[in-house]
Amino acid sequence: MMIHAGVIASGVPGFAVKDGIMNPHGLGLEAAEEHHLMVTTIPGIEDIVVEEASERLDLRGSQPRFGGVGGRVYLRIPPGDLQSLFKMRSIEHIIRLLGAFPVRGTEAGLDEIYRGVSELAIPLGSTFRITCERVGTHEYTSIDVQRAAGQAVVDKYGTRVDLRNPETIVRVDVLHGLCVVGIQLTRNSLRIRYPRAFQHPSALNPVIAYAMLRLSGVQAGDRVLDAFCGGGTIIIEAVQVWRDIEAVGVDISPKCVDGARRNSEAAGVSSKVRFILGDSTRLESVLPRGWTADRVVSNLPFGIRSGRRKSLPRIYSGFLASLRPRLNEEARVCLLTVHKGLLRSIAERIGYEVLDSKRIINGGLVAHIMLFRPS
Repeated sequence: MMIHAGVIASGVPGFAVKDGIMNPHGLGLEAAEEHHLMVTTIPGIEDIVVEEASERLDLRGSQPRFGGVGGRVYLRIPPGDLQSLFKMRSIEHIIRLLGAFPVRGTEAGLDEIYRGVSELAIPLGSTFRITCERVGTHEYTSIDVQRAAGQAVVDKYGTRVDLRNPETIVRVDVLHGLCVVGIQLTRNSLRIRYPRAFQHPSALNPVIAYAMLRLSGVQAGDRVLDAFCGGGTIIIEAVQVWRDIEAVGVDISPKCVDGARRNSEAAGVSSKVRFILGDSTRLESVLPRGWTADRVVSNLPFGIRSGRRKSLPRIYSGFLASLRPRLNEEARVCLLTVHKGLLRSIAERIGYEVLDSKRIINGGLVAHIMLFRPS
């Protein structure tokens, strides 16, 4: 079937259209001249996904916010690049697209899902499971979608359902007025980099850590500091991706410093990192004399779960003031917070310039990745 490279009226690129259903190619992965894929990520860093894909892959087409929804990116790549896609750090799941079609939000939409799924050629193993994510307002639930789509597959192919260990995961997402159908190629999220020995109660998603490190402009040979390292996610991510960097994590909690060290051992990078027990608002008494940073990347305390919100102005100002003498001339400081206005006002008062800001969704919270330089 011919593949159209442009964007069709529905806003979904790369699909030929027949009877209202967009069907990119035939049955097997190996038979496709190109792979049409939807990858999932953290809402707000879709541009970073496209940038990384452009570096790693022969990227032939892309669309951030696929289907008009944050956290989804459409990619078109040659078959030989599929394994490289699994090595990307900015994504969580990979779905090979089979088709997409308009669907109503009323209960009649369930009949449209049944018919649409029935008309698609779906490569199946001996067992399958339907997985659904639904975005928008509908008169039906995700479970209703799974039931309608699953019945369509059973009626057409007679394949057995296995909810626990299916050979094939069929992804049926309803994104507002669009139903997107594909085969999920990832069993586990790609954000799982290693078996964590220590789980911080507010552990940062490694995908966000990677995005922050990229935004900060880390390069091989840099000195990288995380002054609120928690379980060590940012520091471990840094040494897994960039060569020959000097990575230092600081935390005021002995439990976290010990946990970060254990996590670095689990990740196989303990010889490449250093974790120091200390107060990030008094870095002059924590860091070695004369040690300066090229990049500072930290997930700041939010004060929501810990109940320490009143102390945040003191923590933010103390940290940024003690950090400033420890920055190299071209240093960049990339920080994650839910208190954008507070952080910005404190930073500008102390002598930092805001270079960039990204709004993301982190654990259900609206947060901001903010990039500074000393002014």
